[in-house]
Amino acid sequence: MAKKAKTTDGYIDLLAAQKAQHEAWRPLTVREANRLAAGRAKVSVDPEDAHLWRVERDGAQSVQAHEPMAREAWLAFLETGEAAPTKDGQTAADVYAKRRRDIDRLLEWLRQELAKHQKQARAEPRNWGASGDLYRVRSGLLEVLAALRGCEIADIERCL
Repeated sequence: MAKKAKTTDGYIDLLAAQKAQHEAWRPLTVREANRLAAGRAKVSVDPEDAHLWRVERDGAQSVQAHEPMAREAWLAFLETGEAAPTKDGQTAADVYAKRRRDIDRLLEWLRQELAKHQKQARAEPRNWGASGDLYRVRSGLLEVLAALRGCEIADIERCL
């Protein structure tokens, strides 16, 4: 539970209020999450994405990746096994849908930028810079696809 702000001479200490609010929504560290779990789950840094938690439950029979949670959300997750809504009321499904829409928009934007890039490359056929640009884009896309599929980049390259 979040700490209440101190009142001094009838006025709320804003610094203490901001600190209390920050503390209520601050994501826990891996160490704090493990301490609060008290053996009900094990948290580590996700090997695929260091920004996420890797949460093992039921003796590693259940392994999930989660965004770091604040104290209240983590305690609720330990009780129910489901991540609680974010502070603005979004559920995991809401966040997923928004991120999916963003990715669709980014892919369309990428197609538009590739079309412009191709016109520039055709205008300068001896310039190797455009090929270098596409090497970087291709490498990034291979990395993203490998992360989504849960496989190695070399496996995808063999299919190209």
